[in-house]
Amino acid sequence: MKKPNFNLNKLKFNLTSKTNAESFDNTEFRRIVETSDLVHDRETGEEETITRKSVRVMSSSIGARKNFVTLIPMRSLSMEDFSFPFSNSTKIREALKLQVMPFSAAGDLEIFPVVVSKVGRGVSGIVWYVSPDELNLPSPLHDVGAMNKVWPAPLPFVSRLASYGGTGVTMWVDEENVSSILWQSNKPILSRWRKFVDETSQEKELEWFDSYCKARELERGGNFILNAGGDYEAEPDEEFVEMINDSVRICPWIASVNLSRTAIEGARDLERVVRLLTRAASWLLVFGVITLGTGLLKWIRTQDQTRALRTRSENFYKATFDPQHTGRISNPVTLARNKISEIAGSGNEGHPIEEVLADMGEIFAADKNMKVTLDTIRYSGEGIDCTGSAPDMTTILNFRRAWAEYASVAQLDNTQFVSGIGYRFDLRVRW
Repeated sequence: MKKPNFNLNKLKFNLTSKTNAESFDNTEFRRIVETSDLVHDRETGEEETITRKSVRVMSSSIGARKNFVTLIPMRSLSMEDFSFPFSNSTKIREALKLQVMPFSAAGDLEIFPVVVSKVGRGVSGIVWYVSPDELNLPSPLHDVGAMNKVWPAPLPFVSRLASYGGTGVTMWVDEENVSSILWQSNKPILSRWRKFVDETSQEKELEWFDSYCKARELERGGNFILNAGGDYEAEPDEEFVEMINDSVRICPWIASVNLSRTAIEGARDLERVVRLLTRAASWLLVFGVITLGTGLLKWIRTQDQTRALRTRSENFYKATFDPQHTGRISNPVTLARNKISEIAGSGNEGHPIEEVLADMGEIFAADKNMKVTLDTIRYSGEGIDCTGSAPDMTTILNFRRAWAEYASVAQLDNTQFVSGIGYRFDLRVRW
């Protein structure tokens, strides 16, 4: 069995940033291996090189396997910081797309923003740019339904720079690739790739970082090199998993990194859903405003028609029966009917006014608690109409029931509460 070579000059580590970060004990770690085959074309007689990608397991999970993480040395990977005064993921992606639009002529780029911190309503983080060609990865059948993530190969080894305060270079070396990330205080600032040529490739890459940090006046820190090349039997490797768990404890945002086609398609699906819902909400809002406006116009028109009808009825009553009347008339139709009855001379035929007053006296005499004040009594041959007030509805109902014993109809109309007076009412009595 050949395991990855952890080469850090036998340095010891004391990690103090312990947080409740995600654990990767139940994760299978993999890498992608490219193999080239020479194929002979029978028709043209020419030979063509075909490159195939296959998945190779680096370390199986310590516990029950639930997740898969693939470590890939990406050639086109680059990164930069971002900070926006908003936290909506769709808005963040749109803003980042606008930033890289001037460079789109050089080729398509996929955008993977990762939020590192939130301050108020704003956020800051790291955006990863990758060529779409590097996202075409093989997917074994047993991955269906599992949680899959793709990480830049040198990313999860920052814990091995703890003795240097998280500053230095984490490097991934395999049969074809030398991939590196430069860290400053546990923050990635630069990603590089070069083809693996010979055993000196990694030393030359470290020399380049020495020159770069010196020119940019950056701290150089330490180095960690992981040699992932070769064939070895995958089995649970607690040292490897613990190294990654420590890295995630130091930089919790690493757990949310996923540079996979599934992640980018999920983000695009979310953007499409948000756009559709926004468009639907806009149409519903417009429809609601139109409906509300139409209902308001109908209500205003009905109110105008009601006022016009009441005004015409009042004017007809005044012109016909009471030209000297001033002010509003509450019920011109009822008043007009009573006036017609009086003019017809039927006032003394059915129930003389003396009897009406006698009945009223008996009602008040029978109930000493009948606290009813009558403001207006209108008499006609058909009956009387009383307008008055009482302290409560019970008294008004008792007054109506008392009149029901003396008439065939005793009906209450227009009962309403008036502050400081009590309940006003109109009583209609018919013989």
